[in-house]
Amino acid sequence: MKAIYFKETGDAKSVLLLKQFDKPSPKANQVVVKPLGSPINPSDFFFISGTYRLKPEFPQIAGMEGAGIIESIGEGVDLPVGTLVSFFSQNAWAEYVAVSKNDLLVLPSNFPVEKASQFTLNPITAWGLLERADLQAGDWLLITAGSSVVSKLIIQMAKLRGIQVIATVRHDKNTTTLTSYGAHVVNVSKDDLVEYVQQVTGGKGAHIALDAVGGKTGSDVLKCLQPGGRLIIYSRLSPDPIQLYSGDVLYKNISINGFGIRAYLASKTTEQKAEIVRSLISIIGDPEFKMEVAASFPLDDYQEAIKTAIEAKKEGKVLFKF
Repeated sequence: MKAIYFKETGDAKSVLLLKQFDKPSPKANQVVVKPLGSPINPSDFFFISGTYRLKPEFPQIAGMEGAGIIESIGEGVDLPVGTLVSFFSQNAWAEYVAVSKNDLLVLPSNFPVEKASQFTLNPITAWGLLERADLQAGDWLLITAGSSVVSKLIIQMAKLRGIQVIATVRHDKNTTTLTSYGAHVVNVSKDDLVEYVQQVTGGKGAHIALDAVGGKTGSDVLKCLQPGGRLIIYSRLSPDPIQLYSGDVLYKNISINGFGIRAYLASKTTEQKAEIVRSLISIIGDPEFKMEVAASFPLDDYQEAIKTAIEAKKEGKVLFKF
């Protein structure tokens, strides 16, 4: 089978290669999935560069999310062959993937493949972040990296709950889209974030902030929170640290928390996970709910796919399609 892999950590454009591997066989409590699609996520680049919390074992097949059809099952698995599943597991950029049954989410057979391919990571992250935010209708939510896939999901889900969202961007190209989703949008490369938030919220500030950036933007976000507000950090797009001034936290009684998708899912019972999946299938499966795809590529065109994902000139996710 074909697979995209790397023999050393580094820049994805330099270290990724394509070759034939042996097709995997399912072990106990595993299935072998024939993928239909797999996205290129920021976490993939962290993994390839060696800066992700999970470390590669060489030669390492790249990719950590996808969707496909169960082709074979191992002992201890009661899912039927032919089931459409989404998965969050390593070795995704290959023609066949061995996946633990615990890393599978079962989807309806008619669920859109492009949405299924992105189902296990970003939608559940967006759902979990909104759950942790615990906001009520009318409350203010501030999110950074507004143009990201996660942010676009959060904006749409928040609108369904009546939550008011302020989203930061660094370029104006996505402003129209984010505004159509229901967000107030501020370009932090040219406008003052703190002043904008005060103006839009009538001087109250945001109840909760979800930060994926860090650096100066993350530092400014702290100043945008109202007394008793919370900052939830879930990614680190900027290499620069957040500058924290004790007075901003102390006198406004602000709390700061981290969020990781694996830890979030580990905190849920089987029944709770099933309910999350049912809710997301209903929400995301609606044709009105948007999960843009910028471009799709076969594995053979992996270099162009990686280049397109890095340049991010188009809205939406870049996918490998099988």
